[in-house]
Parts: sequence; C-alpha cells; structure tokens
Amino acid sequence: EELGLEPGMRVLDVGCGPGRHAHALGARGIDVHGVDISERFVGIARRDAPAGVTFERADARHLAFDAEFDAAVSLCQGAFGMQGGPAQEHGLTGDAPVLAGIARALCPGGRAAVSAFSSYFQVANLAPGTTFDVATGVAHERTVIKDEDGRDAETDLWTTCFTPKELRALAEAVGLEVD
Repeated sequence: EELGLEPGMRVLDVGCGPGRHAHALGARGIDVHGVDISERFVGIARRDAPAGVTFERADARHLAFDAEFDAAVSLCQGAFGMQGGPAQEHGLTGDAPVLAGIARALCPGGRAAVSAFSSYFQVANLAPGTTFDVATGVAHERTVIKDEDGRDAETDLWTTCFTPKELRALAEAVGLEVD
C-alpha cells in the first residue's frame, strides 16, 4: 500500500532470499524480478513462483538495471545493510552502491522501500558477544545457521546500522527523494 502497487506493475526485489516477498507480490498480480547473491536462495525462490515472478543470481552492489521498475524493495536486510564488516576496511563504500543501484533501476516517479537496523536500538540492546563500532555503525556478532542437512554452522554476521539522519542523507546522496 505504501508503494502504491497495483497488478501489472514491475517491482525489483533486491536481496530476495528464498522469494518470500516476491511470491507474495506476485500472488497479487504484480510482476516481480528478484535478485540475490546466493544461487541456493535463487533456486529455492524459483520453485513454485507465481506467473510474472522471475529470479536471477546477482550482486546487489552491481545492479545493471536502468529505469525498468515501478518500485523496488530490499526488506529484512536482504541486501541493504549487509555490506558492513571487513570489506569497508578495503575502501568499499558500504551500502551506497546497493541504494544507488535501486535508485537507477526505478522509472521516473518510482518508489523504493528498504528496511534497516537502527543504531539507537543496537546500542541500547547490545546482545552478549556482539560488538558495535560507533565510528562505522557496524554491529558484529557470531551466529549459528543451519546447513542444507540441518547441521549447525557458526559464522560471522556484520550488519550496518543507521540513524534516521544517516538513512536520509544516504538516500538523498544517491538521488532518492525521502518522504
């Protein structure tokens, strides 16, 4: 509703994971193209995809779309907010390329919705074993994920957190108008 989506519109789902949002929109008659860096997630997303919903493996930092979509989403930290961590130490610019690619992918007047972690919440609710770098706004934690056989695997999770002011500045820097 916030994006004004109607059947027949085209939506880009950035960091679509296994396709939860794309499938839900597709069931409402909206054409969706989902991208994710994980080939495994793309394979899962393609299963039972509604008509008009497609998926491809792509890196959200290098989106190749130009004015092709009525709207774009990156929800539940699908791609936006996940660019923190060691890569920033090597001169990369964090989440700006993701948001810039989303902006470029939109037709004139197109709308975008992204979700992001709050720096304020992270600082106020720092979990045991999690560190938060206030200079970069990046939280680092070790977490357990399941492999395809259901076995636990420990891994690092680096999440960029934002203040509302930072989000607004980043969006405006890549040409998005915040409402």
